[in-house]
Amino acid sequence: MAGLGTLRKPAAVAGGLISLLSPRGILSRLFTVFSPSMRGLLRLLGLLFLLVNIKSLPLMWHGRFYLALYHHLLRNRSSHPTPAHLFAPISTLSRPSLYECDVNMHKSNSTYFSDLDINRTHLVAHLIKRSLQLRRKRGERPMYVALAGVIALFRREIKPFEKYEMRSRVLSWDGKWIWVVSHFVKCGSNGKDHDMAKRIYASCLSKYVCKEGRKTVPPEQVLTESGLLPQRPEGIPAPDYGNSVFTPSEGVSGTSSPSTPDLVHISGSTLLVASARYDDVLDKVLEKSLQANAGEEGAGWTWQRIERERKRGMEVAKGMLLLDRLDVEVRDVERWGVLH
Repeated sequence: MAGLGTLRKPAAVAGGLISLLSPRGILSRLFTVFSPSMRGLLRLLGLLFLLVNIKSLPLMWHGRFYLALYHHLLRNRSSHPTPAHLFAPISTLSRPSLYECDVNMHKSNSTYFSDLDINRTHLVAHLIKRSLQLRRKRGERPMYVALAGVIALFRREIKPFEKYEMRSRVLSWDGKWIWVVSHFVKCGSNGKDHDMAKRIYASCLSKYVCKEGRKTVPPEQVLTESGLLPQRPEGIPAPDYGNSVFTPSEGVSGTSSPSTPDLVHISGSTLLVASARYDDVLDKVLEKSLQANAGEEGAGWTWQRIERERKRGMEVAKGMLLLDRLDVEVRDVERWGVLH
């Protein structure tokens, strides 16, 4: 029994040390140093810190994500978009918390993507909810939309707690991918701004794929089921998506538009764009279509007009397809790595 008592003493000492060195023990000892009024102030400051960083607290991203799904798929499930909404942007507002800011005291580049997740969820859920409803009624396997890639260009800083707006819309699609273009802009920016480039904080391009198990669901099928694509006129063949998709084995010359491209200088950057002559003709055709169908909601967005806009957007999306070549740029660390 004496030996057992001898063993209990070191165990009690060890238990006491662990209790003192635990986070709770350290905090309780620190709090005893301060007066009751000081302790109340510290609690208030701690609560204030949590409130100003509430956006970055654990599970908050999940809450915002599922709230977006609930808003579109359940609460507003009977509100269906029309062809006029296919290329229309959806907007959400936010502010960067202190936790989202880096050492330079502006919104960290990595946090743009978590914001984009929520903004794009609003867009995708709103656009394809009718297709999801039809598939459920037909008893088909559930379809899900998977993010396959994102690229971002950072233009200007966003300061702590500065209010900003995120705008996302469908840019284009082909036989497999749907491209969504997103912009972080200063609040209050609109189409009448002659210097919109100075109000953009960041521009992003995302690539989505619709899946039913392991099977890829063509975007055209999903958009048609969602009531976003009018019926293709008789005599017009189906779009040849194979010609609009860039593969890593193709040369750069195969990515340009059928017309002669022009080099245009925009904001200090030289960009390859479709011929201005083609754009002029396109604008005239679209203007005539709008005038002929004025007064009918979404009537101006005929199949021909939507197809022209899809092809125009593909000229931008092809740049992202070029990034598939990055897979061949990986190097063996043991052979080529920097010594350290």
